[in-house]
Amino acid sequence: MNPAATASGAACQAPSCHTAWLSATPASWWWRIGISAFLAMNTMTVGLAVNTSEASEGERRAIHLALLALTLAVFALLGKPLLDGLIGNARARRLSLEPLFALGLGGAFAASLLATWRGEGAVYYEVSSILLVIYSLGKVVTGEAEHRALQAVSLAAASSETCLVEDATGALTEKRVSEVCAGDLVVAPAGSAVPVDGIVERGSALCRVDAVTGESFLAAKAAGDAVPAGAVPTDGALWVRASVAGGQRSLDQIAAAIERSRAEPSPLERTAARAALWLTPLVAGAAVLAGLFWWFRAGADAALMNGLAVLVIACPCALGFATPLALWAAMSRFALRGAYLRNGEALERIADCDVIVFDKTGTLTGVEPRLAAFAAAPGSPMRRAELLEAVAAVERLSGHPIARAFRGCAPEGKPRFDVRELRLLPGQGVAAEVRARQSGAAHELKLGLAEKLLAPEDAGLWEKLRAESGAAPGARLLAVLVDGRLAALAALEETPAPGVAELWEALRGLGIDSLLVSGDEAERVKALGHPDARASMQPLEKLELVRSLRAQGRRVLFIGDGINDAAAMAESHAALAVESGAALARDVAHGVLRTDAVARVAELVKIARAARRLARTNLAYAAAYNLTGIPVAAAGLLHPVFAALVMTCSSLMVVWRAAGFLSPDLEAQA
Repeated sequence: MNPAATASGAACQAPSCHTAWLSATPASWWWRIGISAFLAMNTMTVGLAVNTSEASEGERRAIHLALLALTLAVFALLGKPLLDGLIGNARARRLSLEPLFALGLGGAFAASLLATWRGEGAVYYEVSSILLVIYSLGKVVTGEAEHRALQAVSLAAASSETCLVEDATGALTEKRVSEVCAGDLVVAPAGSAVPVDGIVERGSALCRVDAVTGESFLAAKAAGDAVPAGAVPTDGALWVRASVAGGQRSLDQIAAAIERSRAEPSPLERTAARAALWLTPLVAGAAVLAGLFWWFRAGADAALMNGLAVLVIACPCALGFATPLALWAAMSRFALRGAYLRNGEALERIADCDVIVFDKTGTLTGVEPRLAAFAAAPGSPMRRAELLEAVAAVERLSGHPIARAFRGCAPEGKPRFDVRELRLLPGQGVAAEVRARQSGAAHELKLGLAEKLLAPEDAGLWEKLRAESGAAPGARLLAVLVDGRLAALAALEETPAPGVAELWEALRGLGIDSLLVSGDEAERVKALGHPDARASMQPLEKLELVRSLRAQGRRVLFIGDGINDAAAMAESHAALAVESGAALARDVAHGVLRTDAVARVAELVKIARAARRLARTNLAYAAAYNLTGIPVAAAGLLHPVFAALVMTCSSLMVVWRAAGFLSPDLEAQA
């Protein structure tokens, strides 16, 4: 499952070195864990037997050495990730939960080595092995989930870093965009994004600007028109005189806003840092106090056993598994519904949201328009049905964005028209000669923007056709000319995503407010029927809207697809990008939605909230387990081996609860 293209610029958080190593070869690691678990179980069986039997000194030493060898084998199979984690965190001066594993594991191993060397006392090699197996199991599970998330939400490459610049002699040179100066003449070939903000000096083209401004239809750009960086000419090249330097584009302002938002640590990051700050020294202190108490009360052996039991029972297996497994299970449900999240934090952020801001163009509507009305002029040399079929015949041979709206207008079967001399009219539309197969009659047909194709004498007929068509106020009107005369009017409208009308009601049922924002015209925005729709919004206005909502204490989920949405998405509590949208929008988002998944946002929020509930109950269980287990171990009521068994059962309980979340009965939990 990989909805987006792979890119080196993927903003998914990189896994730690040991997690990445684990996820790189998951099959081999499952074998290692299986072998180590088998060795640990045998070590536990033999260790319990030798600790509770009256074996001779020679037999005891031989068994101890055998147990040591088995434990070292487990260390060799599974020890590197834990060691790498400890070293990496120490170098970064960052506290984590790994030291707790190391304390329990190291304490049990050191005590066992001492008993082996002295030839007397109990050994706890099995405790070290079990702890390492549980730690590795958790790392493989979470590492595999992270590896899948990186594959599922890999991001498209950023726009080209170079562009073509024409000098005074007409020669073209390739320059880095950051080196372009105001006044340079840059060339944007058809299909390539305009690299800088500027004024068109030569050329004309219909440009896709939906990712930059939110305008749904193609914008005609010709000499003298301003064009923003990121606009894509579709049918002709543009020569653009840069009005700003390469690093001062509107895109760069958006990128700066994104970086400012990213610089703030998330609440989960702050919480994790605080937990790591006190948890490890707290448990270590409790073990030391328990050891000192039992040292003075019953001697060194009791102190060692009970202090070790505290370290083992407090090992953060349940605490470390509780949230990741619940969130991973929910992320699997998201993926089945066409939503791919970067990590578990994204899921928690979505669960927190109480207001969702939707972009319109490309998010709730398709990028390609649909034919909404077609009115034929009286006296046309071709009837309405013939006109539609002729236009569809032209479309079959043209990749022109406007012509695509007529896809499917021709009846099935043998076409009645042949298309000859097809040509694009840059910045206007498309033209061709169409010839009727039966009669042989040939006509020149043009389809394009009315303001570019119509003659002044056609103005009256055009207004009549506009009234007859019943086109909506926000529709894009196209002219169809036959032999140079106005023959028909075609009205194009956006294609709403299926299920949008039901989405608003579903969100209200979850207690979530929603807003619809767009850089498009008001008529087109209102056509989606949202009660709180805002039109003609610039990128920084969207950003200010999100900041205003957050200042009111609202948790905003922003769903968009364009460059013009990226700054607002970065500022939001959570953000989702449509997979077909701009790379910058996908880069700042917490996850990617398939186009058909946007209408399922309410269901996704429901899943996220159920997962959060499960994670919180798992954490409550883990906390209760530790708060109960530590005093019991400190009181001398729990042998270290049984502490390890209880810890194992606790971890398996968390796994079982997360596995239950993967069942089809989610709706009952939500």
